[in-house]
Amino acid sequence: MNRVHETYEADRERIQNDLMSFADPGGVDVILASGRRFQVEWRMRGQPREATFTVSRDRGVTVHVDGVNQAYPVFLADTRMADLKHVARMISQSAKDDIFVSTSARRTDIDAPVPVPATQLLTDLLEHEEPEFTQVVMVTGGAGAGKTRVLQELVLRQAERYLQGRTEKLLLYVNAQGRALARLNEALATELQDLRVHLTYHSVATLVRVGLIVLVIDGFDELLGVSGYDDAFSSLSMFLEQLDGYGRLIASARSVYYEEEFLKRAGQASATGHHRWSHIPVEIMPWGAGNRESYVNELAKRRSLSAQQRLDLGKRVHIAFENDRRLSEKPLFFTKTVDLVHMDPGFSSNGDLLGTLIRSFLEREQVEKLLDRQQRPLLSDDRLEKVIGELAEEMWNQETRELDGNSVKEVAEYILYGTEVEESERQIVVERMPALAFLNRSEKHGTIGFEHEVFFFYFLAIVIAQQYMDGVDMRAILSRSSLPEFVAERLAFELTRRGLLSTPDNLQELLDRLSNAGRTEWRRTTQVRENAGLIMLALLREFAHAREATVEITGQAISTVILPGGDLSNVTLRNCILDNVTIRRTNLGSTKFVECHARNVLLSAPRIKIDGTRLELKGIRVPADVSGIQSLTDEGSVTIYDPLEVTRILALCGAPVRPNVDQDRRDISSDTMALLERLMRAYERANPICDGDDHLQGLFRDRRWPKLRKILIQHGIVRLDQRQTSGRPKEFLRRQFPPDEIMAGAIRAGDVQPQIGRFWDAVEDASI
Repeated sequence: MNRVHETYEADRERIQNDLMSFADPGGVDVILASGRRFQVEWRMRGQPREATFTVSRDRGVTVHVDGVNQAYPVFLADTRMADLKHVARMISQSAKDDIFVSTSARRTDIDAPVPVPATQLLTDLLEHEEPEFTQVVMVTGGAGAGKTRVLQELVLRQAERYLQGRTEKLLLYVNAQGRALARLNEALATELQDLRVHLTYHSVATLVRVGLIVLVIDGFDELLGVSGYDDAFSSLSMFLEQLDGYGRLIASARSVYYEEEFLKRAGQASATGHHRWSHIPVEIMPWGAGNRESYVNELAKRRSLSAQQRLDLGKRVHIAFENDRRLSEKPLFFTKTVDLVHMDPGFSSNGDLLGTLIRSFLEREQVEKLLDRQQRPLLSDDRLEKVIGELAEEMWNQETRELDGNSVKEVAEYILYGTEVEESERQIVVERMPALAFLNRSEKHGTIGFEHEVFFFYFLAIVIAQQYMDGVDMRAILSRSSLPEFVAERLAFELTRRGLLSTPDNLQELLDRLSNAGRTEWRRTTQVRENAGLIMLALLREFAHAREATVEITGQAISTVILPGGDLSNVTLRNCILDNVTIRRTNLGSTKFVECHARNVLLSAPRIKIDGTRLELKGIRVPADVSGIQSLTDEGSVTIYDPLEVTRILALCGAPVRPNVDQDRRDISSDTMALLERLMRAYERANPICDGDDHLQGLFRDRRWPKLRKILIQHGIVRLDQRQTSGRPKEFLRRQFPPDEIMAGAIRAGDVQPQIGRFWDAVEDASI
């Protein structure tokens, strides 16, 4: 069979599989095939269907159906198939009429990025020419930064543009927060059912692959975190693999750490041939004065406030943020504070704005909703907080963000049973629970969830603090999902507020409890150790920064944890012991380890600043215990894989380096090493890459590249792929090993696979 015929056979098989994703159970039959044309019969929604498909290298796939010729994407989008116009109408009708203030965003993969409205930036990316490989646009921003609101507005605007005929792409929003990734299809099915459309989750991958739908996954980091990264990413890979390297996804994550975790695992999967992808990072920017003013103006307009009332409201809001201006940059905190100040002109934050907001709303529930016959509060502040905290814990344990109404009532009944609250009054509280502050009733599927993830995280932090005080084993609660940095920070604050982080002994007791949680090896050990490490980072920062003058943390022991992302800004640790610790992409730019001791410590791409980081870690082996570093400068960061350059930088930071380690370096020119470093950085954002890519011409026009390219292919470090694109077929280079493993061979004594060692031998012999 010649290659052209093989291509047509592959196209026919792909079309048949696409139709199966729409068809009723029972299969799709090719009843007549002749060269480039084939006729197909299937049943859909109980009705028999048939069409003739013609495959052309120049015109693509043409479909003759019901007496009309259509391009393949038009056929799939038509009312008789996906009916995307109906989907767009349902998206438009289901949108809430909430205030939306334009929030800025920027791409972080380009030099000197200029912030622009986030919806404009993302729309422009969507309308750009189709990517050569599956494109993942990762939107990052902390809890409360406005990611969800931006994505929801983007989805709505795109639906309206679709109905107006201004775009051929529709966005499909999937709320992944609190869902295990193994249930991604379940999440898709739920969203589609809620929209009241005939489309099923089976056909979503097909529509994404052909460019008709862009999947928007909100809470991508939670998908990676539930049940451990490996299992979760394997499940996500199944969806990406169905795309066959085509289409786009938009995903949100609370931290760049999870973005990088995705890139690492996507790179590993694509190296083994599973899927092909590229990546664009987008960062949501904090709200500025203009954003805040726009929100207050719109609120004043909707509530018919006079000009003077609007002015007075603005002044009171400004006063409310006097003790924490940083929180005013987060839309959630700002909008909630405005609402509360409008209802209560005497509102004051007292130094803890979030805690004050929570308590103020709880007090309003007490005096307005939860009253007995004599109009007295049925519950105290503490008991109401405990009930809502119990809801948060139940959701966390079930790895969900929603509970059905009966479960919510059962939790309240359980907490209140046996208290002094009488049966009749207890029933009043139980019945009103689903409508309390911070909770939302979902009109779509009859469940109760927290109004915003920040409120869920706040009460979860309170629960963890209480468990610590009660001496509960921390392993269970740390094993459920990936804790956000917000929870760790709030937990550290709560422990400080309760006097449990006031002395070095207090700190060590906390560190020991967290270390012990991760000592047992089991399926979720990695999850426990990462969550424990995240909390440790927050405790160390809180302990060091809570005093008027910065103090050194001396003599503490840190063990059996992974420090995942986060930072240790302006923290000095002296004579501390680190045992069985992985520091993974943690910001150490202003961290000082002084006269510290390391046993089984691994540095995995930590963020280092030569003039700010101190790494006196006796016992660490450089570069054997180091898997790349990210060198921080005023302009940003750059990943360095070259073991000798890593060693040089860490030596400048005080790390112990074996004498004459440079003697192990291969005899390879610095220019060639720099070329390989640039190649590895290109592979951080995509795999495979094309040496015709305009953005990489500085790399591929280097005079050394042709010879290096040949050696890379000969020794299987990269694999040559050919792919039909919008023009003639292009050649792509697929990396077969992670960048840090490849670059570890730059030292003769490096522990690398034989294939990588032979590659470096060849580079050395070629004298490039």
